[in-house]
Amino acid sequence: MSKAWEFVLDERLGIHLPQLSLDWLLYSRDEQEVMIEEWERIKSRIPDRVHELEAVINKKQLAAAQEEDWDTVCDLYQEIFRVASIINDLNIWKNVEQYVSPVFEAEGAGIAEEHTNREK
Repeated sequence: MSKAWEFVLDERLGIHLPQLSLDWLLYSRDEQEVMIEEWERIKSRIPDRVHELEAVINKKQLAAAQEEDWDTVCDLYQEIFRVASIINDLNIWKNVEQYVSPVFEAEGAGIAEEHTNREK
């Protein structure tokens, strides 16, 4: 039986992104934990990918500064904007946080929850 989720390579971004067949709440706690663990590994590589793309931008900016042909300069800046868009999207994905569903968190409730409720 295949999983109801997987991480699929997004060629534009150069990282794997989650593809879920079900709503997050329909996955078991174990499945959620496995997905979160894999996502955290993927996210940890995003800064390196951003750094690679920043080097591409720097190279293209240098080329644009030295270029005399206006059409070529425009092409270089179009490529810079495309790469900057990828960096922006990667930064959005880097900030995506996923947590085990509150339903499962409630199963583990105990002293901490009791303490929080008592302080209200």
